[in-house]
Formats: sequence, structure tokens, C-alpha cells
Amino acid sequence: MRRLYGVLPLPTLPSQLLSLVKTGRVYSLSCPIHANTPHATTTSPFSRRSNHRHEDFVVDGPFGEATEILTMSTHTATHIEALCHISEKIDGRPLLYGDVPAKEAESEAGFRELGVEQCPPILTRGVLLDIPRSKGLDVLPDSYGITRDDIEACCQTEAVEIRVGDCVLIRTGFFEYRDRAPHRFVTVGAGPTPATCRWLAEKGIVLAGSDTMTFEQVPGPHLGHLELIRRRGISIIKQANLEELAADHVYEFLLIVLPLKLVGATASPVNPIAIC
Repeated sequence: MRRLYGVLPLPTLPSQLLSLVKTGRVYSLSCPIHANTPHATTTSPFSRRSNHRHEDFVVDGPFGEATEILTMSTHTATHIEALCHISEKIDGRPLLYGDVPAKEAESEAGFRELGVEQCPPILTRGVLLDIPRSKGLDVLPDSYGITRDDIEACCQTEAVEIRVGDCVLIRTGFFEYRDRAPHRFVTVGAGPTPATCRWLAEKGIVLAGSDTMTFEQVPGPHLGHLELIRRRGISIIKQANLEELAADHVYEFLLIVLPLKLVGATASPVNPIAIC
């Protein structure tokens, strides 16, 4: 199979993916973006201001319009990270996926290689792993490190398996802190350990994601990002709203993710769609 962007294949919709659609129910996995949207210290807060108001529109006739200006990081709210987002220092040189030197790829205008605009439309089998529910919990403990054993036990509870070509979406329950306890959401998220990230990559997944700010266990040195993005070419979706899927016990589905063509950007806001 020809690879298009990291491990992502050319987008197709084969019969085995269509067979995942049994009820036709559609779930949006994105979260609202508003003035109090949590943000990491390496990004900027979201803001919106009116650019043109209806009462400012002075023309003959009944027509009017309003527009606005948004200021936000590409890593705001639900987003997918590009392969240029993460580097690893080897012999003192930051290298991107495929050992592309970051210094040569990066410019003030954006990345010349591995930018998010190169990410194709994604159509794949999605698997929801509701880790806290498999443990009889609503939310995982702060900074909990999800292990391979946790995932295998969850798969057994849900009667699902992780297959080559899947997107694995991990529910931690931390989404409930996003608005009511944003500091907690940002600083002590539960998530997979680096070893778990490596194990998931070795199972042949093409995309990973979770309902947290950072995907992997924090605080930590983000070695899971190295395992997935930098070393394996596996992009990550963050701050996915998995609550409806979990409430309806939907554990496998057709997943559609459409990144914006933001040239040279390290991420793109997305509204992932799950159809079951």
C-alpha cells in the first residue's frame, strides 16, 4: 500500500470500512472553541473580535453581513498534529520524521516539508478505548500512565481488537475538566506511557488520539510523541470529545478526519466524525 504522509495511506473507502456503518448514527468528536478554551504554555489563547457588524453595513437595500477576526494557535481545541511538529535531537541536531533536519525544513513562513497541508483526508476504522470505564471509574487518576495491560484489558471488556491501519482513540475522562478545571486539564492529564505508545505503533496503527490536552501521560518528557510522530510518522489527535461515543458504548466506527490545508503549519483544527 502506498504511503502518503507518514504511515497514512492514500484515502479510499473500501467495503470493509463501509461495513462499519450499521446504524448510520453520526458523532462529532470536536469540542467548542471559546474565549476560555484551555491552551498549553507553548501556544496562545483563543480570541475573537468583530471585524464588521450588521449595523456597520451601509448599502441600499435589505442586505447586511457580519464578519470576525480569530486569533488562535493551530493547536487550539480539537486538532491533529503534523509530522513537522516534533523533533528529536540526534548528535545535537533536531531531526524530524524521516530524519529531515528541522533547521533546513523550518522557516518563518512555515515548514517546507512535513507541514499539515500534506496530510490527506483520513478515512479509517476508529476504535474507542474507554479506559476508566473498563476499570469501573468515571475518570482516571491525575497523571495516570496507561499501560499495555490496561489497553488489553479494555479491549477484552469492549470485545474489540486493535488492527493494522486503525486509529486508536483513548478516553481518560479528563474531558470533563476542560471547562471546569482547565489547570488540571492542562497539567496532570492521564495518558499512555512511552512504552505503550511504542507498543501501539508496533501494532500498525496509523493515527492515535485522546480526550486530553497532551495525549500522553503528564507531566513527562513527551517521549510518546517521539515514538509516534518523530520515529513512526503517526499523527496525534488531541482534545477529542469522546463522551457521546462512550455513553452509547460505541467502540468501533468509520472515522473521517479532514485537516485544513494550512501550508507549513504544525497542526490543524479538525472536527473528526465517527459513523457507526
